[in-house]
Amino acid sequence: MKSPHMFSRVLAIACIAMVALSSCSNKATEEQMKKIRDLDQTRDGLRMDLERAKGNLSDVQGKLAAQDRDLADCSSQTAAVRAGLVNWPNIWADSVEWRLAPPPPPPMTAPAKKKHR
Repeated sequence: MKSPHMFSRVLAIACIAMVALSSCSNKATEEQMKKIRDLDQTRDGLRMDLERAKGNLSDVQGKLAAQDRDLADCSSQTAAVRAGLVNWPNIWADSVEWRLAPPPPPPMTAPAKKKHR
């Protein structure tokens, strides 16, 4: 069985601990409050910067996509021109059907002999 003396000792220690803990303040000092306000302002500023950066990123990605489309169009047009240059001057597939035949060469005549006097 536990002695009453031991019980009173534990009770006394518990009371002293309660008094000691209740006298501690968990309130922030003015300096700590100022630091917290400064950190809050910094956080808010960084959030706004992040939102602005996200908007800029979206704009740049849209412009990049437009440039990619322009590049693809240019590449396909360049490929078409290069394919046409391979067949130059017969660039049209049906050109054989409507192309005029070259004119015949002029008749060869012998040079006229000059008479000596």
